[in-house]
Amino acid sequence: MKNLKYIIISFLVVSTFSCQDFLDEVPKDSISPVNFYKTAQDAESAVNGAYAALRVNDYYSRYWITSSALASDGCFTRLGATSDRAEIIQLNDAGMLKSSRYNIAIWSAVWQAINRANAVIDHVPNIEMDPTLRARIVGEAKFLRALTYFNMVRRWGGVPLILNETSTSDISELQVSRDTPEAVYAQIVTDLTDAMAVLPNISSYTGNDVGRASKEAAQGLLAKVQLYTKDFPNAKINALAVINPANGLDLMLDPKDNWWMGNGDVDNNVESVFEVQYNGVSPQGHELGNNFEPNNNGYGPGQWGTIIGSLWWFNQFSDNDKRKPATWLTEFPKLNGGGELVQWQENTYPVPHVNKYRDPDNKIGNSMPYNIKVLRFADVLLTAAEAINESEGPTNAYPYVNRVRFRAGLPDLSGLTKEELREAIYLEFRKELCFEGQDYEELVRQGKLLTNKTAYATYTVPTMYDDNGNVFVPGQALLDRIKLYQPNLTFYELDAHNTIFPIPQTAIDKNPNLKPQNQGYPQ
Repeated sequence: MKNLKYIIISFLVVSTFSCQDFLDEVPKDSISPVNFYKTAQDAESAVNGAYAALRVNDYYSRYWITSSALASDGCFTRLGATSDRAEIIQLNDAGMLKSSRYNIAIWSAVWQAINRANAVIDHVPNIEMDPTLRARIVGEAKFLRALTYFNMVRRWGGVPLILNETSTSDISELQVSRDTPEAVYAQIVTDLTDAMAVLPNISSYTGNDVGRASKEAAQGLLAKVQLYTKDFPNAKINALAVINPANGLDLMLDPKDNWWMGNGDVDNNVESVFEVQYNGVSPQGHELGNNFEPNNNGYGPGQWGTIIGSLWWFNQFSDNDKRKPATWLTEFPKLNGGGELVQWQENTYPVPHVNKYRDPDNKIGNSMPYNIKVLRFADVLLTAAEAINESEGPTNAYPYVNRVRFRAGLPDLSGLTKEELREAIYLEFRKELCFEGQDYEELVRQGKLLTNKTAYATYTVPTMYDDNGNVFVPGQALLDRIKLYQPNLTFYELDAHNTIFPIPQTAIDKNPNLKPQNQGYPQ
């Protein structure tokens, strides 16, 4: 069995592969059905390649994660208004259509992931091999296809349903039309239902197979899909099945334990339902730490600091919420400064920075980054809470949301109306999952992308502390600098149609059948 932590390597060592073949969107002659899909090893190499597509070409790497964060109200870019990151923040109509490398790169990357999953689904059933393993591998591919279509339908609305391998994963060349969002969601449900029936339990994966898609991953993702489609009774059933103690899933003791513990032991932990495997496998890291870490302060290898925190969103975390220090970097050692501490107000850009994806001891650089969390047990608990509240009211929903709050060090919720509990759960989703690639998606689902627009540009200056923990009183010059690096409404242009991204114009130019462009964007 190939080690999932070495799926790039295992895909490369197949005798007919070259490095270029692997990096191509669709490997050509070396991976045709005639000369490749013959053995169980071939089947496993193919599904390993489908996993690898999650992290190459800017899918589950910094483009996907940061574009979701930038399109939300939790952070923004320190770069100018004409930068590609600013186009994401504004969802600037013209820029997003024609020049945003984020939107264009992700659009291309997801189709590569779809095509690799389709190749497995098409060809592996014809291989003579152990039937249980064969079914599992096809189930893994269906999970990966469903995950990718779920991301696509939330990002762009209706997209073409391509369910068989093609000679190219460039959707622009296929001259296909878009399906409705309802049809895409129906296919996602079908794929996840099929996957649940054949995938093993997460506890059965050991050693080199840890990290593969499991029954709990498929069922947990299905519950989340059903939350988006408002199928609350079935979302409840599937979420509770994952929460069943027999599965061995649980919350880590402290929120920070999902992100940094100083020794690298954060990947595939007891809270992980599904992660994109990076640690120890990828020759190119996802570089998320570089995007989020403070600029030029000696803290980390890249120090780009291109994405900085919104004080409005920072202030939504109470001081006794353990997720605040797990999420936000407010004090750090200047590693090149002889033990000197740097407070957030002393940064080049005086704002808190994002603390997820960072190792406080800087033990893991870009070549061995932590995995990217796709579905955590906390997410499933909140899914169960919302599904129960929506389908039967608050009483039986409290234990699940309060379990997440207890881990965060917060008091239990009680005595709320259905509407009040809904709003409380919405906020827990956003705090728990922020900067994990779901910020924009949750704002849209909750109907808050536009309602939070005004609040985003308002803030109060939080209490500041010096290196000794004493309250620091800022002078006017510092207050002016802080204001300079906070967003304003002219920089945060959102309208009703921005609840989905536009189809890249480059794709429509090659394939006019992708028209009409999403409503509200220039046609």
